Amino acid sequence: MNSRLLVALASVALACGADGATPAAAVDPYPSCKNGHYVLDDATTTPGGFDSAACTEFMKAIPTIQVDASKAPELVTPLAGALLPAAPIAKFTWSTGKLSLLRRPTFWQELRHGLALENTAHAAGDAGSVDGGPSLTGDAYVLVFNAGSASADGGVAELLRVMTINTSFTPSDAQWAALQAAGVIEVSVYGMHFDGGKIAGGVFAAPQSRAFTLAAN
Repeated sequence: MNSRLLVALASVALACGADGATPAAAVDPYPSCKNGHYVLDDATTTPGGFDSAACTEFMKAIPTIQVDASKAPELVTPLAGALLPAAPIAKFTWSTGKLSLLRRPTFWQELRHGLALENTAHAAGDAGSVDGGPSLTGDAYVLVFNAGSASADGGVAELLRVMTINTSFTPSDAQWAALQAAGVIEVSVYGMHFDGGKIAGGVFAAPQSRAFTLAAN
């Protein structure tokens, strides 16, 4: 995995923490997980998916990311180094990885997961939010799109971060336009296994990100 990407991830996590002022009782140390900065699973279409509570758990785990090609998910499409046309919008897919030693859930895990899905579905029917507490059980992934080159100050711009339980993602028109503006992008996939809203396996990452060139309109 590109070392500058891990530094960028950690910097974002730290930036979401305390700002030096006296903390108020209700201060959220990871506001980016709830303010729309990241793309999370839509609870109305993916009940039991990657919600803001799971996002917070990932943010906490960033300093412990493990580079392990044998366990990490890997991008399948597009192919590394590909020139992606302006249209149609590319669909990014990745392998599941080996995120948990326990690949076959026990009866109690399946029951708990089923109850979590049912509760999430009920919560989604209210306000479309499932922020009542961590509940995700299963494999989950974080896709990070970075600019392919450093900015004038030497930093690497993060263009998009997708958090999902799916193994594919197609950017929206607006997201694709933002990626196109960068010209060259690097994409990294992080995999982890959740049990009851807590990360029980991972986070795992491949040794290298994938680079792509995007054609302009």
